[in-house]
Amino acid sequence: MDKAGFIRSRKGASMFLAAACLISFTFISSNLSAVEVIDGNNKQTVISTKASNKVGIINQAGFALAEDDSYAVSASDESDIIKILRAFDITVVDGGVEKVISAVDGSVESALTNAGIELPDADDEINCALTDNVTENMVVDIDRVEYVTSTVTKAVKYKTVTKKDSTLASGKTKVSVEGVNGTKEVTTTKKLVNGKVVDTKVTEKVVKKAVDKVVLKGTKGSSSNKGGKYTVNTGSKTLVINGKTVKYSKVLTGSGTAYTAPKGAKTATGKPAQVGLVAVNPKIIPYGTKLYIVSADGKYNYGYAIAADTGSALRNGSALVDLYYNTERECVQFGRRQVKVYILG
Repeated sequence: MDKAGFIRSRKGASMFLAAACLISFTFISSNLSAVEVIDGNNKQTVISTKASNKVGIINQAGFALAEDDSYAVSASDESDIIKILRAFDITVVDGGVEKVISAVDGSVESALTNAGIELPDADDEINCALTDNVTENMVVDIDRVEYVTSTVTKAVKYKTVTKKDSTLASGKTKVSVEGVNGTKEVTTTKKLVNGKVVDTKVTEKVVKKAVDKVVLKGTKGSSSNKGGKYTVNTGSKTLVINGKTVKYSKVLTGSGTAYTAPKGAKTATGKPAQVGLVAVNPKIIPYGTKLYIVSADGKYNYGYAIAADTGSALRNGSALVDLYYNTERECVQFGRRQVKVYILG
């Protein structure tokens, strides 16, 4: 190669290198951009490629991220923007247990999630909304609420109801309906706040109604004119009966008997047979005469009576008075005994 050719060769190489440098510069220039880094009130703009590490850009701007700090990237018409989010402490009281966690700008929900704290459910109570923004030294109080329900089945004891029955002898009882226990469901709901019971509610639901036991108590033979307490003043011919003074004209003493009759039976005077209407000899004690009758031994006090019936034993003189009772048992108990018959009035 001659000298002229060598010169031409070097010139060509120089031109090639210059072109390559120009292309490279143009390529690099097209990937460079201004990045604005904001740290609170402090701002710094650096020139960097879009592919550069954002932490590196922050460091290049003269800022540094602490362990829990973060950043947010946005863009404007003039430059990219990196905003540093500085972490701060908030206090979370979760179920009565206090925790201090780090948070950056954002919602309470995000702060709790980032700290691994379970978000409150529908029953839990929180002193703020999950959508509220966190602030430095904020206190988030979460009360964990739980409802515990238990149900047991219990017996409902039947009641015993006593009813009077005029067809049943006095002193007698009879079960007309057997009692049957019922059942009920008792539900207890306890409200627990942070593991402690703060409220208890009990509700009852009858599953099967109890059947009351019905006991009939006989009233047949019971008298509404029981004699009660009495004293006799023979001088003034008065009786003091249960505190009331009653005059009598004379007193007869004789044999007393007792009788009963079927339901609906009538006396000799046409009145229905009943306690208080007694049989007599109307020639000795006229019908309609008001009487007060007691046994001579003091064991029986028949009480007030009216002469309304008669019978062969009364007419032939084997008995002075025949006392009506509702039951044969009462008649047997009385039997035959001496009585005193006070003629009232």
